[in-house]
Amino acid sequence: MRRLASLSAALALLLVLTPAYAKPAKVKAKANSTKPAAAKAPQAKASATPEPATAAPAEPAKPVAAGEATAQSVADGIFAFYQAQPAIHAAFTQVVTKKGLAVGLKREGMAWIKRGDLGKGQAGKMRWDYPGEEVFYFCNGDILWSYERRERLAVRVPVRNSQVYQATAYLVGQGNLAKEFDLELVASPLPEAYALKLVPKAGAQLLRSLTLVVDKATFAVRASKLVDPIGDTTELVWRDPKYAAVDDKVFEWQPPPGVTVKDLAKGA
Repeated sequence: MRRLASLSAALALLLVLTPAYAKPAKVKAKANSTKPAAAKAPQAKASATPEPATAAPAEPAKPVAAGEATAQSVADGIFAFYQAQPAIHAAFTQVVTKKGLAVGLKREGMAWIKRGDLGKGQAGKMRWDYPGEEVFYFCNGDILWSYERRERLAVRVPVRNSQVYQATAYLVGQGNLAKEFDLELVASPLPEAYALKLVPKAGAQLLRSLTLVVDKATFAVRASKLVDPIGDTTELVWRDPKYAAVDDKVFEWQPPPGVTVKDLAKGA
């Protein structure tokens, strides 16, 4: 499914939310140290745009000393930052560039991400809204819904049986970065930021590489670039991130009456 493949690319950048993080293996290195802002976060009803809630301040991870950054220290910084956040709500700009096309497909949207807790048996939850296209994704940790309002079409996928889950298992607390990726610091496209490139160890799989661009002071992800196995790219830039608890109702959704439902678990 084309839209689910697009979603898996968008979600993959958020691997930093997993509680099952392990120390990365291969490392290449060099880099340096500034500061993005904390904000307020959403609380909401499942089908409407969530209302803001009281914000929990985003606490920076321990900074890496100038000239001492390595791929491992940056990965550790990212992990520490996101482990301190209960959830994330942010606007984003996504550009998908396909081979043979001169201009990429630009999309705007909002995302809500709540990390899981493997120790408590809690799965990660996600919601992605593309209001301009009236396309929405809801994942409550068990079921992923894709809803195209204009087409009156909803697709239901059991998370653990989906390509999205295979591409982003580490995001919901089921993966192991040390086993799955080699890490390398590369040139950053943004000032005052590190760029950490992740390459799957076991072949291209569902992605060839994923590069996270993170703030040097806080290790918050500012942008990302995913390259899929055929060389198409998905780039995301995050805007106005908010870090605070998000009501679980934000991630729950059921098809409205009259909507066609395809249940991929049943081969529909």
